[in-house]
Amino acid sequence: MFMSLLSFVYSNENNIAALVLILIIIAFVVIYRRKFSVEGKVLFIYRSKLGLKLMKRLSKYKRAINVYSTVGVVAAFAAIAYMLYLLIPYISLMFNHPTTTLAAFYPVLPVEGIPGVLGVPVLYWLIAIIVLVAVHEASHGFVALSKKIRLKSSGFGFFLAFLPLAFVEPDEKQFERASRLNKLRVLSAGSFTNIIFGLVAFGLYILLSDFIVSAGLVTFAPLILHIGAAVAGPAYSMHLPQNLSVVKINGQFFYSAAQAISLMRDVQPGQYVNLTNASGSVYSIMSVFSTGINSSTHSYIGNFTGVYLTASKEQPLLLNPISSTAFPTSAFSSQILYWLDGLLLWFFLIGLGLGLANLLPIFYITDGCKIVNVALSYVVKDKKRLMAITNYIIIAFSIFVLFLTPLGSYIFSLIK
Repeated sequence: MFMSLLSFVYSNENNIAALVLILIIIAFVVIYRRKFSVEGKVLFIYRSKLGLKLMKRLSKYKRAINVYSTVGVVAAFAAIAYMLYLLIPYISLMFNHPTTTLAAFYPVLPVEGIPGVLGVPVLYWLIAIIVLVAVHEASHGFVALSKKIRLKSSGFGFFLAFLPLAFVEPDEKQFERASRLNKLRVLSAGSFTNIIFGLVAFGLYILLSDFIVSAGLVTFAPLILHIGAAVAGPAYSMHLPQNLSVVKINGQFFYSAAQAISLMRDVQPGQYVNLTNASGSVYSIMSVFSTGINSSTHSYIGNFTGVYLTASKEQPLLLNPISSTAFPTSAFSSQILYWLDGLLLWFFLIGLGLGLANLLPIFYITDGCKIVNVALSYVVKDKKRLMAITNYIIIAFSIFVLFLTPLGSYIFSLIK
């Protein structure tokens, strides 16, 4: 019984650690519930002075912050322009091919198996969101303080009672009196830091992955080639069974699509390609020359439907670090480093996604909404007209982004 318990804990360490972290958060909320305020019926806010001392210390490096935040403004507008450059042609594809074009935006949530949602292991998601949201708001804070904009409070909370968030609360009057450039510096800092954080995490992920592989801390599981049905060629003539799961080609395991193709191409026309299924049965197909293949040295055994590859071993993560066939060994160091490698990968993906998405002026909840408003104020002086134009842009962007989500793809498929 004790060994069974250990086995359960080992195989569910991600979920157990996540559960412990969630219980700690719930306990904190219950104990300090009177200090939480509810805003807009969806935000649960805990105001404090958390992190303000550190932000004040960082704000003393005014010259470095000035350079950093100015680069952040340029990067923010460059990122918005680049996203439009990529997404405008993409949405035209969704209009023309709604059933075959994948959505451009997917919500990243700690769930598995829900269509239209990119699932993340719960512990990874919690750590990444908490850290990335914290550095995002801290960046707003120390840039604001460096521009002599007072922070009334900082803190954290939850959106819809379960999505963690952090915030800094600047003095609104001082923020409004700041120059337009300083406003843009403050507003862009959070997303810029998330993007930088994500890129640094990606660099560390590459280095750690290379070390893990070179140190032999992972093993590689072979792939399985799934063949739906033969529709032409020698495989069709010999009535090769449908839905065949091939684990070996010519007696060898394969670890990539390129290796599987190479094993078959090594066979000359007139020789046999041997396909071994999971039960050990071997199907020998004589390769022939086909005029449809440019090189006479390439073997041809037929045309197939539903050909795809899967890993022969269940993935420990929803998005596997290093490769789809790499798995940690039983050594403790391998398990820890492999887990950290996965965390770095999710830091990169979530950090980059969070930073870029927050720059878009959508749904009145992103920094991009205020960035657009401040940028337009350079050319639109009338405040009423400025707000009207800003609202039109936010609504247009919101609809545009909505069409690029799985929901939009589904709507297009219904229309077509």
